[in-house]
Amino acid sequence: MNPYQTIWLNPKRTFEDFVVKNETQSLFVAPIIILGFIFGLNMTPDINAIIDDEFVWWSLLITMPAGIGIAFLVFGFLMPGLVKLVGRIWKGESTMRQMVNVYSISSIPYGLLLIYQLLLFVSGEDPLVEKVNAGYSYILWLWSFALLIIGISKIQRFSYKMALLNILLSYLPIIIIGILRST
Repeated sequence: MNPYQTIWLNPKRTFEDFVVKNETQSLFVAPIIILGFIFGLNMTPDINAIIDDEFVWWSLLITMPAGIGIAFLVFGFLMPGLVKLVGRIWKGESTMRQMVNVYSISSIPYGLLLIYQLLLFVSGEDPLVEKVNAGYSYILWLWSFALLIIGISKIQRFSYKMALLNILLSYLPIIIIGILRST
């Protein structure tokens, strides 16, 4: 079978075959780029407020590359690296590429917020994530988080409980910094 065929062309291939057992997998960057667009659109009103009160089209030239860069830094390096590092405590067996791909694939549901943001943008409103329907946003976030737990359990060869513990311990330094900054 051609290794470049996707899981959609061969329904017998599972997530485990496609991401976990595949040694020559490519990096799934499209979902990370979509998250970058979400971050970029979310930053646009702030940049407009700094530059001028009205919307300036060229501010998108600043915010879109910045959003994509932040998305690659966070979801392509920082968070997968922290989860991999904490997973080593329990003898996790994943590679960094597998971890980045799991983060990328698990962010696909949350990437659907981009559609809602674009609708806000086209209607002339600020495309902030805060203006997106909270229930819709929460459901997509839970779906993404569930996929992240499943993916980490598969690539690290953990139970779902251990995968959740791995994620929560990885996020602990970020949560502590956030709490310290708010006080």
